[in-house]
Amino acid sequence: MNKFPWRSLLYAAVLGYILLDLKVFNGPLKQSFTERQNEAIAAAKENQWVAIVNREPITSDQLDLAVYRHLYQRGKDYSEIPDKNLAMIRRAALQSLIDDTLVRHYADGENYSAPQDEIDSFIEEWETQFTSESDLERRSKLQFLPAEERRRALAQIWSRKRWLEQRIEPGVNVTDEEVRQWFEANRETGVGFVEPEKLRARQIFISTVEADDEEHKQLIQDIHHQITEQGKPFEEIAKEMSEDPRTAGKGGDLNWFAKDRVPEKFAKPVFELKKGQISKPFKTDIGWHIVEVTDHQPEKPVEFEEVADEIRFHLETERSADTIKQLMKKLRTVANIRLFPEHI
Repeated sequence: MNKFPWRSLLYAAVLGYILLDLKVFNGPLKQSFTERQNEAIAAAKENQWVAIVNREPITSDQLDLAVYRHLYQRGKDYSEIPDKNLAMIRRAALQSLIDDTLVRHYADGENYSAPQDEIDSFIEEWETQFTSESDLERRSKLQFLPAEERRRALAQIWSRKRWLEQRIEPGVNVTDEEVRQWFEANRETGVGFVEPEKLRARQIFISTVEADDEEHKQLIQDIHHQITEQGKPFEEIAKEMSEDPRTAGKGGDLNWFAKDRVPEKFAKPVFELKKGQISKPFKTDIGWHIVEVTDHQPEKPVEFEEVADEIRFHLETERSADTIKQLMKKLRTVANIRLFPEHI
């Protein structure tokens, strides 16, 4: 549940503050733009604008760039997208640009700027996701973001985020009682409220990726014989013979895992074992395995304390989504928006 969409966080935070502003003051965006409307329409046609939002144009170049970034972030290219789908993407991208513009008008209208040290920390943290300075610059160029523009955009994003965060709590706050009520109302469904059966095990692994022959089969059988017939410690043999670099040094320890977290060809024989049992050699797509189950945890109901934070986040996200819809609908009713479909 922790993958909360950035756009949702951005818009949801505006919440009751803007709704109150619209109701009491009729909104800072409700301006008299009509005196220049004809001039704006003429300019839109001449300059290929796709929309005007409160006399601020959204150009075809901006829309093209938004679509390009949308595709680039998903590893797609224009040539891969059918015309019908591309038209839908362009319309959706335009609506996002309009929403962004409306929210920006409100945030910037208050002249708010976050503390510089917060902005610097945010930019520094954002830039650490790239492997090197050259990688950062290369990717920025691919998205047509020069360094100065990139830093200015990030500073604006952080300032608006902080401005919005100051107004988010009253509207999306979820009480402890609401979290408990949701838990009690939904626990009987079983979905997400049962912790699956888990095993802790260790393995000895012999790879067959490069070669799959009788020699490998004989080797795994000899190892199994040393453990089960000669009494050699599993951990020592794993450290000496296992070809799994992640677990060999730990005596083959795989830690805890549920059935759905490992390949079916591995899970089937392993989950038939009881605690303390050692499997016969078995083969998967990547090699031979011998597994010893060292601990077992049966399926059990999830306790409230284990999922309370996730439930709270779920409720906040759900509440935010509803607020976003209401908010953007309200913002659009008081804004002056004109589309030019022939340019989209």
